Amino acid sequence: MSLRARYRQLIPVESARTRLLEALGDHRVPAEEIAVEEAAGRVTAQAVHAAISSPPYHAAAMDGIAVRSSMTFGATETRPLLLPVDALQPIDTGDPMPADFDAVIPVERILEKDEGHEIRQAVSPRQHVRLCGEDMVAGEMILASGRRIRPEHVGAMLQANVCRLFVRRRVRVAILPTGDELCEPGQDPSDGRVIESNSRMLTALIESWGAEAKRLPPQPDVPKQLTTAIEQALADPGVDLLLILAGSSAGRGDFTPRLIESHGELLFHGVSCMPGKPVAAGIWAGKPVIGLPGFPVSAMVAAETLLRPALDRLSGCAVKGPERIQAKLNRAVALGRFDSGWVAAPLGRGAGAITTLSRAHGILRVATDSEGIPAGQMVEIELLQSPSEIFDGLLFAGSHDMALAVLDDALAGSSPGMGIHVTPLGSLGGLAALARGEAHLAGCHLLDTESGTYNEKAVTRIMGSAEIALITLAHRQQGLCLRPDQEPMPKDLPAAARQGLRFVNRQPGAGTRLLSDHLMTQAGLTPKDLPGYEHEEFTHVAVAEAVRSKAADCGMLIEAAARALNLKFLPLVEERFDLVLPRAMLDDPRITALRVQLESADWQATVEALGGYDTRESGSIRCLPKNKWSI
Repeated sequence: MSLRARYRQLIPVESARTRLLEALGDHRVPAEEIAVEEAAGRVTAQAVHAAISSPPYHAAAMDGIAVRSSMTFGATETRPLLLPVDALQPIDTGDPMPADFDAVIPVERILEKDEGHEIRQAVSPRQHVRLCGEDMVAGEMILASGRRIRPEHVGAMLQANVCRLFVRRRVRVAILPTGDELCEPGQDPSDGRVIESNSRMLTALIESWGAEAKRLPPQPDVPKQLTTAIEQALADPGVDLLLILAGSSAGRGDFTPRLIESHGELLFHGVSCMPGKPVAAGIWAGKPVIGLPGFPVSAMVAAETLLRPALDRLSGCAVKGPERIQAKLNRAVALGRFDSGWVAAPLGRGAGAITTLSRAHGILRVATDSEGIPAGQMVEIELLQSPSEIFDGLLFAGSHDMALAVLDDALAGSSPGMGIHVTPLGSLGGLAALARGEAHLAGCHLLDTESGTYNEKAVTRIMGSAEIALITLAHRQQGLCLRPDQEPMPKDLPAAARQGLRFVNRQPGAGTRLLSDHLMTQAGLTPKDLPGYEHEEFTHVAVAEAVRSKAADCGMLIEAAARALNLKFLPLVEERFDLVLPRAMLDDPRITALRVQLESADWQATVEALGGYDTRESGSIRCLPKNKWSI
């Protein structure tokens, strides 16, 4: 039998990639534990959670003087106020706030005098103060599994006192150059030989992708010698994938495809791509083998097209793609793919909020002379992640829930690259974002006080005649949290108000805010009756941290958040938390994968272990008929 290779059938690049990735299946390289300082570029093998809150104490956000805010009331430009020296304390940015001091006056707003410091503007409680847990709350998930670690992730983990983590071992690639005409760099090729540069070039490329490369001695175009060299390489337990350079075209000495076929499974030979057409791949001795063309440009294109996805699959992360995209600006940037194109949504910001950058998908650079970019304008995004990592993600806007982090991790574990990108806007804000086409999903837990039902009436009122579906995330307990040493435990929100406990509130539009307002109204209370009503946080864990760190005495939140920070919890209401989406998205593969996780025993057990969750209807769908209620 002639071993001369012939193209079996030129197949599309996507088909070739699909065949190769399907052949790899769920195989991943093993995990290993390393120091966080060494983790940049690696892929998480399991979720990473904050060991402490960041910052770990209430800290000054400005250089100046720490004061009691109540002592500054009444200070104006026309009626300055003189603060005695014993009523303040000098402080620098980042310093812990002294006990009993709750605000900072910046140094540029102070006029020093012999008898004290003169101020011309009052400060409010917590002004110019970074509260404990502002950036990250203890126990909060920093990274899900299957995420490639960026430098800002390293900073976020270290600030949260995470020193070691489990990552996937680097994928190890053996590179076997072939050809009778090869000579080494530095030798004279004028006699018709070719300098063997491809293996060095691909070694650098592979290592730039975070894998390891081992260059093997070149082999001549002799089938028996090639077979022996290939089998020896694949027998090495330290080799995860073998690259065979040259020998995959249709020349007289191109034997790679036939050797793969005769000793294993040939997945394809030849793709509809120029350059890079003469590429082959298969499975030999249970390991992937890829034959690349001999021309350097063809080898690079084929490696980017097929080798890189294979390395990503083996390392457990999403497949890489282009590095820039055009997106419509929704308002560091989160990205979501819609039928109409990409949408860019802004995240939070702040000089100390490194976590925001670690969660961002990309960066939008704005010229210094620009007064802003209007919503709806097309902009260029510099990506921090590949589009393929973002493409499978779902943009979520709305009410915050701790089960979403569990769902994000479960999705990433089952389908690398898939996940939920959460923007906590509150229930009403999430529905508004969904109505504007700026989110795939909205999180909602809005009580209709007349019917006692959750979500359906509010969703219909905001979404109008749109065809909408609701997927139940879970039922959950809402109530009050207090520190373990606080006594007595109030029986309800009015009792907390009567005890004079300082309250930490949720932002307007949050379902929890609407619930606490409803309970206050029922009891005949007003915001003035509840100290701290104006203190607002955007997540349940931030409310819990405010109580734990003594920025407040009590707050309304879900039981899981209270339990996560070892707080006492008084259950008041069981509510339904729904994921709201256009009915047409029910057929989206991402939603199908999401429902599979919601209905899985593993996800439900993990969520119920958080405390206060009941998953009896998780994953169930309710489709709202048009105009069920008048708008």
